Amino acid sequence: MPELASHPGRDDVRAWHAHVDDVLASPDAIARARALLSDAEQDRFERFHADRDRRMFLLGRVMSRELVGRALGVAPAAWEWREGAHGRPEIANPPTAVHFNLAHSAGLVVCALSNGRDVGVDVEDLDRPPVDPRMIHRYCAPAEAADIEAHGANWRDRFLRYWTLKEAYLKARGLGISLPLREISFDLDPHVRITFLGSLAAASIDWTFQLSQPTDRHLVAIAASTVDGVVPDIRIQPYTAGSLAASGDVSG
Repeated sequence: MPELASHPGRDDVRAWHAHVDDVLASPDAIARARALLSDAEQDRFERFHADRDRRMFLLGRVMSRELVGRALGVAPAAWEWREGAHGRPEIANPPTAVHFNLAHSAGLVVCALSNGRDVGVDVEDLDRPPVDPRMIHRYCAPAEAADIEAHGANWRDRFLRYWTLKEAYLKARGLGISLPLREISFDLDPHVRITFLGSLAAASIDWTFQLSQPTDRHLVAIAASTVDGVVPDIRIQPYTAGSLAASGDVSG
């Protein structure tokens, strides 16, 4: 597969994925990656109890630093990271129309970039612990719940598709889980579409979504706002860990 352009165009959304076991499998690789963290990020890294969680945090920072730097045409350390409301990652400086979002689960890390439009990404572990069936009617719109229940023994995987899309949408808007999820309704076939119910009925439906499964275990949803009627081209591919060969401090 050819490498995606490093700077997303106005009509593009580009995402990259990598697994910690492929990129951060050795102490040397972890040490090189940690050299890219700020002091505050080093502290966060140390606070994780599980090794897998530490490495996912580390890989997410390295990927984001590298990919955003490429898009801006600057070194990974030359742009300022900030966290907006509900923890959405943002580029504080330099001024730019580039947006990015980050997600990880069960060892897989995904970073998505856009230009001039909001973007959100979510990763779900298809081998996660059992889902409580009560979550269906608690978090899904009536049409979604009916579709999930129609899938019989496969209801859990169908539920996770809706759940992952909802998370990606909320992350793109920087809202966290602050909206009534039952009023956000997705139609999965023949392509993903969003509608809103109840108190959210007036919300914009100008959104584009992609649902993919880059590994047997992981489901990835990407949400991007539709700007000026232009539906973005959304693509995802494996990440090449070029920044792990670099060194130096990272601010942000």
